[in-house]
Amino acid sequence: MGIERSPRRPELDATGRWSVASLREWWVPVCRSDQLRRRPLATQHEDRPLVLFRDGAGAARCLVDRCPHRNIPLSLGRVERDGTLACGYHGWRFDGTGRCTEIPGLGPCAAGPSPRDVASLPTREVDGFVWVWPAAEVAPHREPFALPDLGTGPTVGEVVFERDIACTVHAAVENALDVPHTAFLHGGLFRSSGQGPKVRAERRDLVDGVEVEYRGEPAAFGPLRVPGATFEHWDRFFLPSVAQVEYRIGGAVRITNSILHLPLSATRTRAWFVLRFRSPLPAAVVAPVVRARGAKILQQDVDALEAQTANVTRFGGERYTSTELDLLGNAIYHLMRQAERAEQPGVRVDLGRSESAEVGPSTATIQL
Repeated sequence: MGIERSPRRPELDATGRWSVASLREWWVPVCRSDQLRRRPLATQHEDRPLVLFRDGAGAARCLVDRCPHRNIPLSLGRVERDGTLACGYHGWRFDGTGRCTEIPGLGPCAAGPSPRDVASLPTREVDGFVWVWPAAEVAPHREPFALPDLGTGPTVGEVVFERDIACTVHAAVENALDVPHTAFLHGGLFRSSGQGPKVRAERRDLVDGVEVEYRGEPAAFGPLRVPGATFEHWDRFFLPSVAQVEYRIGGAVRITNSILHLPLSATRTRAWFVLRFRSPLPAAVVAPVVRARGAKILQQDVDALEAQTANVTRFGGERYTSTELDLLGNAIYHLMRQAERAEQPGVRVDLGRSESAEVGPSTATIQL
């Protein structure tokens, strides 16, 4: 009901001075499951206002956040006992498909498509998140990103951070996967001064993504090192906008940080940092440390990204100079642009081929 072709987001600048790609045929996270209760929840995707609510069966639903009657945001209304969403202005009711079911003073609406209906978007609820498929006119043909399963038990835990950041999705993803900055921006919290050991990094293609594996990295948690141990370390990007960092020490320790990104607008991004861990220590002991240290590191990244965006705006556009240490930033943007082109009618693109002259060397030696 009420299917509406989602608009392409325009570039901020016609000369291409912002690294922005609009991807519609992918599932995007819009909220955590526990954030969606009885009241409607307003959000947006690429400047498109959306409203989320739970229907009578408790299923997550998503409509465009505008009543067709007098343009009032439906998110200002309420969810009725039968699970319909009632506009707060004149009480028009809409079901989870966007069909107008009742108008006060006129009674129930006839079945069938009508101009009174609201555009709806497909939804899925997976791993504690609600996902939306922005291209309502195209049937979903893939699954939402699956968070890694670390098992259960007293030594397995999870910490989640949520932040709205004034930056592009590309900038946010690159920051999450950029190892060289950590020794400087996070010096003392995460790594040292950039004068530590050298590790070998190799980039390789994944299905709908790209990863870098780091070899020979000493195992350390802030200033604390694990004698004689090295990390298995991977940084990964998955279309459309998921960053993932994974560390392992043999079979004893596994840490994953899966960062799910929602492009609210071209230069504003909502990010959920889902840190899952398994270690020999009880999760009740580890979680407070992860929460405290992670919050400080995250705030440093947010401050840097927002300063970057402000400076790009001040100078009227982006200007980058990359080196062989920048293994992922160009590859990520190349994949995003490939995926954007693949959604154009009649265009055939081989996704997942980041290894090209456009993205630079695939190996590097990085000093931590």
